[in-house]
Amino acid sequence: MKPHWLVGLALLPVGYVARKLRNDPQFGATLEDMLRDDYQGTVAWKMGRFRNLDKTRLQEDLGSLLGDLLGYLQAKNTQPTAPLPVAVAETLDVTDKEGDYLTWYGHSALRLESGGQIILIDPMLGEWVAPVPFLGHRFPYRDYHPLEALGEIDCILYSHDHYDHLDYDTLMALKDRTKAFVVPLGIGAHLRKWGIPPEQITEIDWWQTTHVGGLSITAAPARHFSGRSPSTRNKTLWCSFVIQTPMHRLFFGGDSGYGQHFAQIGERLGPFALTMLDCGQYHDRWKNVHMQPEEALVAHRELKGRWLMPIHWGGFSLSDHPWAEPVERLLAADRQECVLTPMIGQRFAVGDPSPCRERWWDWEEVVSNT
Repeated sequence: MKPHWLVGLALLPVGYVARKLRNDPQFGATLEDMLRDDYQGTVAWKMGRFRNLDKTRLQEDLGSLLGDLLGYLQAKNTQPTAPLPVAVAETLDVTDKEGDYLTWYGHSALRLESGGQIILIDPMLGEWVAPVPFLGHRFPYRDYHPLEALGEIDCILYSHDHYDHLDYDTLMALKDRTKAFVVPLGIGAHLRKWGIPPEQITEIDWWQTTHVGGLSITAAPARHFSGRSPSTRNKTLWCSFVIQTPMHRLFFGGDSGYGQHFAQIGERLGPFALTMLDCGQYHDRWKNVHMQPEEALVAHRELKGRWLMPIHWGGFSLSDHPWAEPVERLLAADRQECVLTPMIGQRFAVGDPSPCRERWWDWEEVVSNT
C-alpha cells in the first residue's frame, strides 16, 4: 500500500505531462474550447469563472500537499483487503414501469429506472480516477462487471467534470447506446470533444429544469469546484440534481461541502423521498468541498429528506480515512434511522427501501483479512 502511494505520487507529474504533450483525450476540452461559450448573466458565473454561493477556499499550497502525502503514507485500512460482496440483479430489463428503482455501483455512480426510462447518474464504472493510472484504483468487487450488463440508456446525468464522476472510458463504452445527456454549463464542451452530437446534449444552469420522458430534471447548487487540468479550473459548472418522477422527488447531491444551498434547495424544491449525499473521501483540508458524514445528516434534514443514501464511498480511496469509516460514522449519528446501506449492485425500490439495511462491510468475508 505505502510503496504504491509513494511511487504513484512520484510518477504522477511525469505521467500527467506526458499525456498532456500528446493531447490525450482523457483531459477533454481545452480552455480554448470552453471560451467559445458565453456564460455572462448566468447564476454562478462571475469574473471569468464559476463560483460557489459560499466563499470556498481550497488549501493547495506545497505544505498542504506534502502533508497529504505524509497522511496517505501513514494511513491504515484505506482499502478493503478482500473483494467486496455485490448483489447483482437477475435482470436489468425494466419490468415495472410504474415504480422507481435505484442501483448503486459504488462511489457516486447510480442507475435510476422510472416510468420505463433508464437514467445513469455520474456513471464512473472504470478502474482509475486519475488522468494517469497510478492512483485511485477501484476497490476489488466480487465478479462484477456492470458495463457488460447495461443496454440502451435514455439519459446520462453528469454533476461535474472531475475524473471520479465524468469518466472518459465509461462514456466511450456507453455513448453509442445513450440517447441524451444532461449536464451543468460548460461540460458540453467535453462531450462534444469526445464525439457526442451537440443535439444530444442539454446544458443547464442552477435552478433550470429540463425534461427527459416523464421526468423533470433540475440543476441545483452544490459547493465544489471543477476542472480536468489546472488551466480549466472552474471553467465548467458543478451541480446537484433534483429529479421529479411521476411517483417521487429525488435529490442527488454530487460532490459538495456543507453550505447554505441545502436549506435553499429544501425550501424551493423539497421535500424529497430520498437524498443521495456525499459523505466519503473527506479531509480537513477539503472541508469546504466535501462533507463530513455528520454534515450529510444535517444537509438531509435541511433538504427535508425522508431516506438518506450515502454516496462517494465504497468505490475508491481518495483520502486517508479507513474505507468504511464514512458509513460507520453516518450510522452512529443517525438518530432518525433514515440511512440506507444498499450493497453494490443492489437494485431496490425507492418506495420500499427496507432491504437496504445490511452492514455488509462488516461481513466476515470482507473483514477476515483486514
